[in-house]
Order: sequence, then C-alpha cells, then structure tokens
Amino acid sequence: MALGGITTLDLNGWQYRAVDVLDELVKAGLKAERRPLEWTITTNGALRGEVDRYRPEQTDRDRRAIFDEWCHVLNAGAPRESKRVVGGVEVRAVFKVPTTRGEVQGSLLPEIDEPLDEE
Repeated sequence: MALGGITTLDLNGWQYRAVDVLDELVKAGLKAERRPLEWTITTNGALRGEVDRYRPEQTDRDRRAIFDEWCHVLNAGAPRESKRVVGGVEVRAVFKVPTTRGEVQGSLLPEIDEPLDEE
C-alpha cells in the first residue's frame, strides 16, 4: 500500500534501519557506562531520545548534563531552547547518523522543568 508515494515497505525499512542504529547506540552506551535514554522510533524511522525525568534523584542540572553528553556523542546540532506554555523550558537537539542504507535522523530532549541559571 502506498500513500503519497511512500509504501509500507519504505516505512518498515526506515524503522528497521533505526533499530540497527539504536542497537549500536545502546551497546556503545553500555560499554561507556553512559546513562541510558528513553528511546522512541517514529513511523518514519527517526529516533527520539529523552532523558528520564521521573528519577527523583536527578535534578534539572543532572538531566542537562546527561543530555549534553549524548549531544556530544551523537555530534548533535546546537541545542535550541524555547519556553513551554506549562512552564519551564524545552530543549531539543537534532542529530543524524549515517548508515550504508541512508541517514537516520533523530532528536534529543532533556525534559527540564525550570530554566537553568547562567553561571
């Protein structure tokens, strides 16, 4: 079945490619003892990594440090910050991982509740 020229084979192929990339990211994170992210694979094969915000021992600063480390590892673009309607700030960085079957794109989010003061 094709919608707008995109077939279900395309969509499944893109997700499968993202699964391969995610597998490598998780293995590398495990080896480096890096804090894991909550990963989602979208229907178009993009990855979304979120820093777990429901760990009471983690502060906004801790979440930002985990986010910054993953941004560095994935050579992500400069993070963009915007105020959320419900308060706090949304921070997002995008990245691309080349594969032999094309790029896998993704985004990283730290889920920060309060704006961080510049020091």
